Amino acid sequence: MAGKVDHPSTWVRTLDKETESPVDGIIIGKIPEWLQGSLMRNGSGILEIGETKMDHLFDGLSVINRFAIDGQGEGKATYQNCILKSDTYKDSKAANRLTMHQFGTFAYPDPCKSLLGKYACFFKAAIDCLYNCAVNLCYFGDKLYALTETPFIRQIDSETLDIIGEKCDISKLVAVNHATAHPHVNEDGTVYNMGNSVGSKGPAYNVIEFPAGDGEFCRQKIVATIPSRWKMSHSYYHSFGITENYFVFIEYPLIANTAKLLTMNLRQKAFDSSLDWTPNEHTRIILCERKTGDLVETVYETPPFFSFHIGNCYEKDGYLVMDLSHCKDDTVISGLSVKSLRENKGDFTNTYYTRFVLPLAGIEPPVDKTFQKRENLIKLEGSKCISYWISDKIIFCEPDRLSDLSLELPRINYSRNGLEYRFAYGISQTDGYAESEKILKLDVTSRDVKIWAKTEFSPSEPVYVSRPGSTDEDDGVILFSAVHQVDVKKVLLVILNAATFEEEAVVEYVASGVVTKDFHGLFSRTGDALHGY
Repeated sequence: MAGKVDHPSTWVRTLDKETESPVDGIIIGKIPEWLQGSLMRNGSGILEIGETKMDHLFDGLSVINRFAIDGQGEGKATYQNCILKSDTYKDSKAANRLTMHQFGTFAYPDPCKSLLGKYACFFKAAIDCLYNCAVNLCYFGDKLYALTETPFIRQIDSETLDIIGEKCDISKLVAVNHATAHPHVNEDGTVYNMGNSVGSKGPAYNVIEFPAGDGEFCRQKIVATIPSRWKMSHSYYHSFGITENYFVFIEYPLIANTAKLLTMNLRQKAFDSSLDWTPNEHTRIILCERKTGDLVETVYETPPFFSFHIGNCYEKDGYLVMDLSHCKDDTVISGLSVKSLRENKGDFTNTYYTRFVLPLAGIEPPVDKTFQKRENLIKLEGSKCISYWISDKIIFCEPDRLSDLSLELPRINYSRNGLEYRFAYGISQTDGYAESEKILKLDVTSRDVKIWAKTEFSPSEPVYVSRPGSTDEDDGVILFSAVHQVDVKKVLLVILNAATFEEEAVVEYVASGVVTKDFHGLFSRTGDALHGY
């Protein structure tokens, strides 16, 4: 375990000056000639604004980072960043304090308002305040959007990083009041996402389809609806899965309590205060047929757990395999409070890449209705997972940890999304200190691990990019940034050979101001009409 550090976590930095114009870096090694495009990153880059200091990492206002890469000739890669000029940012900057509630930070009414004005402000719907798109990026058609966990998204220019037009409210397009920051992009460009709704039958989770090429949002529709198991509340979730034939939704026993949500303003508490962890309830996995939108009658339950990120799901030999970054409970969320991060006590070390296997075909409940025998239904070669009937409609699934090293922010070769795959890439942390952050390559078949780490640098989520014409799953490169743990203006672009995990090139930059950490992003290849993950 690392000793005590003499500097705060790199996650709690605040950008003080934008690097508006692209800056050149010092290249060590050789950028592959075929690598041309932009690595785009989005994250929580402003944790202090005026008089307000944010309480949670998810509250930081968005900063977009761009590495423009051209491997032709001697090779070149530039770096720039830009504050996303959201309504939250502009209003808060003008007021010299946070003016809109965030995930974990409550924004108090303007002290200059009248008593009546303050009263009205407290009753304003909380969702109307969450305009800060600081989690991910996604292309809808040829248009790039910044996303968060609300229905509000913002189009940005892929070169200047400036906002284009007004914010888009997905809830005005389809009947949802929420959307994840982790859509899935099909090979034809169709985008799928999930969002909540509340109707006459109570809370539900909806799968939203954005048809290929629809950058104007005129043909989107709900293609599947999954009712909540709770009559008045719904589960908090961050991502969902997809296979060739199914949408995969995980309903965690982390409940967004409706009564608490409706009284947030009166209680003067942020959204995170409305989340209730219920360890006496199972986590539930629900499958929905993509062709029809029908729910699979069999329900799959597991010991209670929470996950931010599903790595991949696929079907094989009558089973559905689901791999994800598994947390034993919801303490990972409190571990991302600014206080925990400043004290290097963030709980990132108990998130492991874990597999569940769900039987699909040729299964019938046992004749013995006592369900005491618990015969393992998993006959998939090489699997250590266990699944068995606990009622006529419920199969209980016990997972298999794929590595003893932690792994979060998992990414894959996206051409394997929804298909059988072999390699997952992510960040590993062996203790609460930034010095322990590493980039992993996990072979989910052999369970072998390759590791990249560099002293004094803290890496971002890794992104896989295939070499043009490649057929092998790891015939490409891994791209990520890495900020210096002491020199706040220094940042690296790291290019690893995905097969060997050795450095092909490292580009070092000195930015105009503080370089902040980020959450998610993508690589858009020059000349491609479609940009997935």
